[in-house]
Amino acid sequence: MMNPLAQNLNKDIQQSSPEVLNMLSQLGKDMFYPRGILSQSSEAKSTKYNATIGMATNNEGKMYAQSLNQIFDELTPDEIFPYTPPQGAEELRTLWQEKMLKENPDLSQDAISRPIVTNALTHGLSLVADLFVNPNDTILLPNHNWGNYKLVFNTRHNSKIETYPIFDDEGHFTTDELLKTLQNYDKDKVIMILNYPNNPTGYTPTTEEVKTIVQAIKELASRGTNVIAVVDDAYYGLFYEDVYTQSIFTALTQIDSPHILPVRLDGATKEFFSWGFRVGFMTFGIRNQSTKDAIEAKVKGLIRSNISSGPLPSQSAIKHVLKYHDQFDKEIAQNIETLKARYEVTKEVVDHLQYSNYWQAYDFNSGYFMALKVNNVNPEALRKHLIEKYSIGIIALNDNDIRIAFSCVEKEDIPHVFESIAKAIDDLK
Repeated sequence: MMNPLAQNLNKDIQQSSPEVLNMLSQLGKDMFYPRGILSQSSEAKSTKYNATIGMATNNEGKMYAQSLNQIFDELTPDEIFPYTPPQGAEELRTLWQEKMLKENPDLSQDAISRPIVTNALTHGLSLVADLFVNPNDTILLPNHNWGNYKLVFNTRHNSKIETYPIFDDEGHFTTDELLKTLQNYDKDKVIMILNYPNNPTGYTPTTEEVKTIVQAIKELASRGTNVIAVVDDAYYGLFYEDVYTQSIFTALTQIDSPHILPVRLDGATKEFFSWGFRVGFMTFGIRNQSTKDAIEAKVKGLIRSNISSGPLPSQSAIKHVLKYHDQFDKEIAQNIETLKARYEVTKEVVDHLQYSNYWQAYDFNSGYFMALKVNNVNPEALRKHLIEKYSIGIIALNDNDIRIAFSCVEKEDIPHVFESIAKAIDDLK
């Protein structure tokens, strides 16, 4: 069924230029710009406390690593101006694989392909869709998910989105509903999206929870279902509690089943506080070398026929900090410590007894965000009221929930933000 936003756009074109509407492909007619995080962030641009965006900021502007900020002075013309091959700069691919293996000690180099460079993670998701998704294939997502998944997989590829809860009625993370969904799944193929730390809730499973999830996927595959397990690791490494700190991709590659294909999407975007660099990576959990080579050739063909290749300057910059800058790791660690301090204040504030009638927090322990189920108020009305009266920007997720990016709020301002949210709820009630 066509999205109402697309229908409205088509009506506008029909009224103004009907010939143009007739020229559009079916995808052109189905396409729309969602009223989601980007449009809500745009409306919150002028607020004093803008807790909407998927970036990290401080009083001086965007949070970054100085080593990366000054890196372009070190690059040679040959590291800036030429084309890159579709699969990305070869040395960068090697360095990123070394990083993956270091951070995931249970991961075997033999069990994975070499990372292919993507134009950040959305490009990687689009490549996954191009490579694996046919019309009416099932995309399995948690209820709390990043809205762009629907645009990539459903609007562009006509897949069927199925969802399951990852939180119980008290807001605590649960694997129960995923297990039930997989136990009852009876189709011969599924594309699963596993996104931890989760956007929008900021939750990463514990080691035991990961074991439970992986075992359920293994059992589904044992019944003959082909499982493409897409691991969206956009916020990988931003962990603040005792969680499973390797990628779930690592655990999935250890399953000996021809019916499971893990695909990892990660990148420098969030991990290196370099959002505009658009450097991501796509890695397959494949052991057979012939299969690795063939899949890489197909992905190269997809990239060649779409963006041709990614930008060299940003790839060279990431290569340099990985290869030459010992100080870089310390700078990244310092930024993560800043985010962890904000997380700890947020955790303390949202659980205050004085707010128990205002909201219920979903479990969170990592990443940039946390989410609240707000009581007795419409999230969209609350969002607009917070902008107009309190100069605070938040994201309305659905009919019940809001998302707050503590990554964009100074530690000392966090209590004020949540106090203001409570006041705004009182105003609307």
